[in-house]
Formats: sequence, C-alpha cells, structure tokens
Amino acid sequence: MIKGLKKGIVALITAGALVFVLGNPNTYAASYTDFGPASFATEDGKYELTIRTTSVEKNVTIWVYDLYRVNRNSGAVTSMNGDTSPLSVRLCNASTGNCTAFKSFWNGNSSAIFTNMKAGTFYVDIRDSWASYYFKGKVAAKTYSWNPDDCWLDCN
Repeated sequence: MIKGLKKGIVALITAGALVFVLGNPNTYAASYTDFGPASFATEDGKYELTIRTTSVEKNVTIWVYDLYRVNRNSGAVTSMNGDTSPLSVRLCNASTGNCTAFKSFWNGNSSAIFTNMKAGTFYVDIRDSWASYYFKGKVAAKTYSWNPDDCWLDCN
C-alpha cells in the first residue's frame, strides 16, 4: 500500500513539474509592445504612427495627448485640455490598404481600442471633424496579448 502511495505521489509531482516547466498549452505569458510617442497633425496627408500586431499581440490601444487646435485662418493655437471629441482614429493595413472603421477617442483617458486585429503592419490615421481647424499633438500605441477592454485597472 505504501509503495502504491509513493508511486502516486511521484506521478503527481512529475506531472506538476511538467506543467510548471512546459506550461499549460492553452495559455501564454501576457505581453505587450509600445509604439511612439510621435508628433502628429491632422489633415497633413501623413499617417501618424506605424505599429505591428502579431498573432499573440492582436489588441491595440491608441492614445493622444498634449493636444492643440490650430485655427486655419488666424494661426491661433489653443490647448484642448484633454478634449478629444473632435478626433477619431482608424488603423490601415500597410500591405492591403484596408482600414478599420474610424473610432472615437474615449475622453476619460484619450484612448481608442481595437481588438482581434490580424497580424501585420498598420498605419495609425487620425482625423478631425472641425473644418476651420487642424489638430496637433502626440500619439502613442500599445499592442497587447490580452483584451484591454477587459482591464479596468491594470492587466500587467
């Protein structure tokens, strides 16, 4: 009986060690990659930032900050004080040219989230909705292995 118990314990320890060393095949370590920051201006005909997604890091958050509006007629520059309501963003595939729909930035933290993107290189394209102004500021991005919509505080 004790021999059988010893064999069972050894088998259990061995199985546990294999899972510890090899990991669970259905999970992977959380990972992310930062892109930017970069300066941008809307309506300049240029993409704001280039990012890369992978089969693991397929969720993307785009942030804008240090945002100013510039009056086209007078050249007057005014801080937006975190108001991102005139802006929206999309991601365009560098290989195919296909783009996502434009998304609004969430004013709570000036971000927009794209989930389940295909692996590839994407251009960040920001537009504004005010005819008499263009906007300038900073943009940054992060690709994630988890869905940032599921994280209220911090997934790291």
